[in-house]
Amino acid sequence: MDETLAAYEGVAHRYDELNARMDTAALVDRFVEAAERYGSGGRRLLDAGCGTGRSSLAFRERGFDVTGYDLSPAMVEQARHRPGADGTRFLVGSLQQPPPGLTGFDVVACVDVPMTYLTSTDDLHRALAAARGQLADGGLLLFDLNTIGYYRRTFAAPMVADRGDRYVTWFALSAPIEPDATVVTQFDLFERDGTTWNRLSMRHVQHHYSDRTLRRTAEAAGLRVLAAHGLVGTSLRNPPDEDAHDRILYVVSVAHSCTQEGAS
Repeated sequence: MDETLAAYEGVAHRYDELNARMDTAALVDRFVEAAERYGSGGRRLLDAGCGTGRSSLAFRERGFDVTGYDLSPAMVEQARHRPGADGTRFLVGSLQQPPPGLTGFDVVACVDVPMTYLTSTDDLHRALAAARGQLADGGLLLFDLNTIGYYRRTFAAPMVADRGDRYVTWFALSAPIEPDATVVTQFDLFERDGTTWNRLSMRHVQHHYSDRTLRRTAEAAGLRVLAAHGLVGTSLRNPPDEDAHDRILYVVSVAHSCTQEGAS
């Protein structure tokens, strides 16, 4: 986690610019649809791993009372100064060790794969157990995870983009990409500054979690998977496919309050 923290601290001031093509609003819509389909209808939402607050404000625009937290103080500072963020509380904490006192939420949402940065099943278990304690009766935990297909064809695929005074490189440092394994990639942005070049680097260390591992770990944390939906971009696909789809959106509740499981 120290490496993840260092990476995001270093790019916080450029994060929104570097991820401008990410349609956070459309992804949040998929989370909201799941919350409305499977949840209690309550509007208290915790945005866990909120980053610079894009997802938090998107949830707020859809009628939720939002609190957000993130591992990176620099990312949280960006969130607090985001236009329209007045009245939204942003805190610093990790998924495994969140800020204290966060309880009674109708929805806990982890948007844009923050749980993939938990690189062991022990970390995943701790994060899921923490989320369980944050939920109100009938509450839902919603999160997305990258598929093995996405890791193999996109995340770990080498890429060079030359844009004149700027070019980007992306390549895998771990190979081959196997299920339930850690995936390491290196991102570098080079920008011309007069006669010299500046370099901005970010090393991503993520972990693939198979459906079997995720369900087993959730059960051990006192949770149960209610539904799983495939995502291609920000569009839902059913049933979820680890090879063909980009991500899987999981809908999880406290075990004793579960209803019948579904994936459609």
